[in-house]
Amino acid sequence: MRVPGGVLALLAGACILCTACGCLGTSSPPPSGGGIAPIDLPEPEGYTLTEALAELDILRVEGGLDTTGTTMHQVLGNRVTLDGRAAAWAIGLKDGEEVRWLTSGVTGWRETTLRAPLPDAEVNMTEILSPEELLAAQEDAIRPVMARLDAETVDLVLAEGVYTINIRSDAGVESLAFRADTGEVIV
Repeated sequence: MRVPGGVLALLAGACILCTACGCLGTSSPPPSGGGIAPIDLPEPEGYTLTEALAELDILRVEGGLDTTGTTMHQVLGNRVTLDGRAAAWAIGLKDGEEVRWLTSGVTGWRETTLRAPLPDAEVNMTEILSPEELLAAQEDAIRPVMARLDAETVDLVLAEGVYTINIRSDAGVESLAFRADTGEVIV
Protein backbone atom coordinates (compact mmCIF):
# COMPACT_ATOMS: atom_id res chain seq x y z
CA MET A 1 0.00 0.00 0.00
CA ARG A 2 1.34 3.43 -0.95
CA VAL A 3 0.74 6.27 1.49
CA PRO A 4 -0.29 9.33 -0.55
CA GLY A 5 1.58 12.57 -0.18
CA GLY A 6 4.79 11.00 1.13
CA VAL A 7 6.45 11.06 4.49
CA LEU A 8 7.53 14.70 4.16
CA ALA A 9 3.96 15.85 3.61
CA LEU A 10 2.76 13.87 6.64
CA LEU A 11 5.47 15.38 8.82
CA ALA A 12 4.65 18.84 7.50
CA GLY A 13 0.98 18.23 8.20
CA ALA A 14 1.71 17.17 11.76
CA CYS A 15 3.70 20.38 12.27
CA ILE A 16 0.87 22.48 10.83
CA LEU A 17 -1.76 20.83 12.99
CA CYS A 18 0.34 21.15 16.13
CA THR A 19 0.76 24.84 15.37
CA ALA A 20 -2.96 25.27 14.66
CA CYS A 21 -4.26 23.60 17.77
CA GLY A 22 -1.50 24.71 20.14
CA CYS A 23 -0.27 21.30 21.24
CA LEU A 24 1.12 22.53 24.50
CA GLY A 25 1.60 20.36 27.55
CA THR A 26 -0.22 20.97 30.78
CA SER A 27 1.28 23.57 33.05
CA SER A 28 2.83 22.73 36.36
CA PRO A 29 0.73 23.30 39.46
CA PRO A 30 1.05 26.68 41.17
CA PRO A 31 3.42 26.95 44.11
CA SER A 32 1.85 26.08 47.44
CA GLY A 33 0.50 28.94 49.45
CA GLY A 34 -1.02 30.95 46.62
CA GLY A 35 -0.81 31.70 42.96
CA ILE A 36 -3.31 31.22 40.21
CA ALA A 37 -5.45 28.12 40.47
CA PRO A 38 -5.88 26.24 37.18
CA ILE A 39 -9.37 25.95 35.78
CA ASP A 40 -10.20 22.77 33.90
CA LEU A 41 -12.20 23.82 30.87
CA PRO A 42 -13.76 21.23 28.61
CA GLU A 43 -12.00 20.79 25.29
CA PRO A 44 -13.92 22.25 22.37
CA GLU A 45 -15.97 19.57 20.65
CA GLY A 46 -14.46 20.43 17.27
CA TYR A 47 -16.28 20.68 13.98
CA THR A 48 -16.59 18.78 10.74
CA LEU A 49 -14.73 19.66 7.57
CA THR A 50 -18.07 20.63 6.02
CA GLU A 51 -18.64 23.14 8.85
CA ALA A 52 -15.05 24.40 8.62
CA LEU A 53 -15.29 24.92 4.85
CA ALA A 54 -18.60 26.78 5.29
CA GLU A 55 -16.86 29.08 7.78
CA LEU A 56 -14.02 29.58 5.29
CA ASP A 57 -16.56 30.54 2.60
CA ILE A 58 -18.03 33.18 4.94
CA LEU A 59 -14.52 34.52 5.59
CA ARG A 60 -13.89 34.74 1.83
CA VAL A 61 -17.11 36.68 1.25
CA GLU A 62 -16.29 39.06 4.11
CA GLY A 63 -12.77 39.57 2.76
CA GLY A 64 -11.00 37.91 5.71
CA LEU A 65 -9.00 35.39 3.67
CA ASP A 66 -8.41 35.68 -0.05
CA THR A 67 -8.25 32.24 -1.64
CA THR A 68 -9.28 33.36 -5.12
CA GLY A 69 -7.52 31.33 -7.79
CA THR A 70 -6.37 28.59 -5.41
CA THR A 71 -6.95 24.85 -5.72
CA MET A 72 -7.14 22.39 -2.82
CA HIS A 73 -4.58 19.56 -2.94
CA GLN A 74 -4.52 18.10 0.57
CA VAL A 75 -6.67 18.00 3.72
CA LEU A 76 -5.42 17.04 7.16
CA GLY A 77 -7.60 16.43 10.21
CA ASN A 78 -6.16 16.27 13.73
CA ARG A 79 -7.85 14.36 16.56
CA VAL A 80 -10.94 13.48 14.53
CA THR A 81 -13.82 11.68 16.26
CA LEU A 82 -15.89 9.05 14.47
CA ASP A 83 -18.63 11.64 13.87
CA GLY A 84 -16.12 13.63 11.79
CA ARG A 85 -15.40 16.44 14.28
CA ALA A 86 -11.72 17.46 14.40
CA ALA A 87 -9.75 19.55 16.85
CA ALA A 88 -8.03 21.18 13.86
CA TRP A 89 -8.12 21.08 10.06
CA ALA A 90 -5.36 22.04 7.64
CA ILE A 91 -5.81 22.56 3.92
CA GLY A 92 -2.97 22.63 1.42
CA LEU A 93 -3.69 25.01 -1.45
CA LYS A 94 -1.84 25.82 -4.65
CA ASP A 95 -1.98 29.32 -6.05
CA GLY A 96 -0.24 28.81 -9.38
CA GLU A 97 3.13 27.43 -8.29
CA GLU A 98 2.88 28.88 -4.77
CA VAL A 99 1.93 26.54 -1.91
CA ARG A 100 -0.31 27.96 0.82
CA TRP A 101 -1.56 26.28 3.99
CA LEU A 102 -4.68 27.30 5.87
CA THR A 103 -5.31 25.96 9.36
CA SER A 104 -8.50 26.03 11.34
CA GLY A 105 -8.78 25.38 15.04
CA VAL A 106 -10.19 27.02 18.13
CA THR A 107 -9.20 30.48 16.84
CA GLY A 108 -10.73 30.01 13.37
CA TRP A 109 -9.00 30.02 9.99
CA ARG A 110 -5.57 31.50 9.43
CA GLU A 111 -2.81 31.21 6.88
CA THR A 112 0.30 29.37 8.05
CA THR A 113 3.71 29.67 6.45
CA LEU A 114 5.20 26.28 5.69
CA ARG A 115 7.36 25.15 2.84
CA ALA A 116 5.94 21.67 2.38
CA PRO A 117 5.22 20.01 -0.95
CA LEU A 118 1.68 19.19 -2.00
CA PRO A 119 0.47 16.29 -4.15
CA ASP A 120 -0.21 17.20 -7.78
CA ALA A 121 -3.81 15.93 -7.82
CA GLU A 122 -6.51 18.42 -6.88
CA VAL A 123 -9.09 17.56 -4.21
CA ASN A 124 -12.62 18.26 -5.40
CA MET A 125 -14.94 17.94 -2.38
CA THR A 126 -18.06 17.70 -4.59
CA GLU A 127 -16.81 14.46 -6.17
CA ILE A 128 -15.84 12.60 -2.98
CA LEU A 129 -17.23 11.58 0.39
CA SER A 130 -16.83 14.09 3.18
CA PRO A 131 -14.71 12.88 6.12
CA GLU A 132 -17.86 12.52 8.26
CA GLU A 133 -19.54 10.39 5.55
CA LEU A 134 -16.45 8.18 5.19
CA LEU A 135 -16.04 7.69 8.94
CA ALA A 136 -19.73 6.80 9.32
CA ALA A 137 -19.60 4.36 6.39
CA GLN A 138 -16.39 2.68 7.62
CA GLU A 139 -17.03 2.81 11.37
CA ASP A 140 -17.13 -1.01 11.56
CA ALA A 141 -13.61 -1.19 10.12
CA ILE A 142 -12.17 1.71 12.16
CA ARG A 143 -13.74 1.23 15.61
CA PRO A 144 -12.14 -2.20 16.35
CA VAL A 145 -8.67 -0.78 15.61
CA MET A 146 -9.38 2.19 17.86
CA ALA A 147 -10.51 -0.19 20.63
CA ARG A 148 -7.44 -2.40 20.20
CA LEU A 149 -5.11 0.62 20.41
CA ASP A 150 -7.22 2.33 23.11
CA ALA A 151 -7.56 5.46 20.93
CA GLU A 152 -10.44 7.92 21.10
CA THR A 153 -9.64 9.86 17.91
CA VAL A 154 -7.88 9.42 14.57
CA ASP A 155 -5.79 11.61 12.31
CA LEU A 156 -6.96 11.92 8.73
CA VAL A 157 -5.13 12.68 5.48
CA LEU A 158 -6.96 13.27 2.19
CA ALA A 159 -4.77 13.41 -0.91
CA GLU A 160 -4.67 11.94 -4.41
CA GLY A 161 -8.16 10.44 -4.10
CA VAL A 162 -7.35 8.50 -0.92
CA TYR A 163 -8.33 8.96 2.70
CA THR A 164 -5.67 7.65 5.06
CA ILE A 165 -6.87 7.16 8.63
CA ASN A 166 -4.03 7.02 11.17
CA ILE A 167 -4.97 5.55 14.53
CA ARG A 168 -2.31 6.09 17.17
CA SER A 169 -1.84 5.78 20.88
CA ASP A 170 0.84 4.70 23.32
CA ALA A 171 -0.01 1.12 22.27
CA GLY A 172 1.03 1.72 18.64
CA VAL A 173 0.01 3.09 15.27
CA GLU A 174 -2.11 1.61 12.52
CA SER A 175 -3.16 3.11 9.20
CA LEU A 176 -6.19 2.32 7.08
CA ALA A 177 -6.73 3.61 3.54
CA PHE A 178 -10.01 4.18 1.68
CA ARG A 179 -10.96 5.45 -1.77
CA ALA A 180 -12.24 8.99 -1.34
CA ASP A 181 -14.99 8.67 -3.96
CA THR A 182 -16.55 5.34 -2.83
CA GLY A 183 -15.15 4.70 0.65
CA GLU A 184 -13.90 1.30 -0.51
CA VAL A 185 -11.03 -0.16 1.53
CA ILE A 186 -7.64 -0.07 -0.18
CA VAL A 187 -5.54 -3.09 0.71
